[in-house]
Amino acid sequence: MVTVNLGLLHYVVDHVYGALMHRSKISPPFFSGGWGGSKLELLERMITQLFPDMAGQNWPPTSIQPIWKTVWESRTACLREGVFRTSCDEQLLSALPPECHNARVAFLTPKGVPSHRMACVVHLAGTGDHTFERRLRLGGPLLKENIATMVLESPFYGQRRPSLQRGARLLCVSDLLLLGSATIGEARSLLHWLDSEEGIGKMGVCGLSMGKTFLFLSFLMVMSYR
Repeated sequence: MVTVNLGLLHYVVDHVYGALMHRSKISPPFFSGGWGGSKLELLERMITQLFPDMAGQNWPPTSIQPIWKTVWESRTACLREGVFRTSCDEQLLSALPPECHNARVAFLTPKGVPSHRMACVVHLAGTGDHTFERRLRLGGPLLKENIATMVLESPFYGQRRPSLQRGARLLCVSDLLLLGSATIGEARSLLHWLDSEEGIGKMGVCGLSMGKTFLFLSFLMVMSYR
């Protein structure tokens, strides 16, 4: 009988696949377009926005008004999807591809629960997470605890992916900074909307991989405003 170490097998298969994809150039590399050309002058400003001196900043989040449609509704829960104009300032908006200008969000809520007795978690996307489904599955069990789930589609992902971009492989380094800045601004605006428009008392932010970094920065900027 031959015993196979699955951990070692996964390691070998992963490296063989990576070498094949890299050397055959079947899949384009990240940042194939370089630093970003004319967007380079924005890099310093965006980095300053992403890592501000929190003690000296007091930036209120931009107000948004999502347009909602109901996807499905059951006896215990409701799923809506909304669209809103990204909350970036005009200079960053001009650097974003047109496909990224409108943000998309899914909102899964328990039914029959007053807003002030409901909590909500905003889930940010990890690298390569182009859809709502994976994060909505995380929110399903939370409904029993009266916790809603809000899922933001990141710029450069899903329906917001530029036409020349393949998969999650960003074309330029500047695109990564644009993605981060827009995601943080949109997350802050969603938290503000949940508080001011929905009256939800308790809120949190959740993220894996890339989303974890953005949730940390979003949290710092929310705390600096409050």
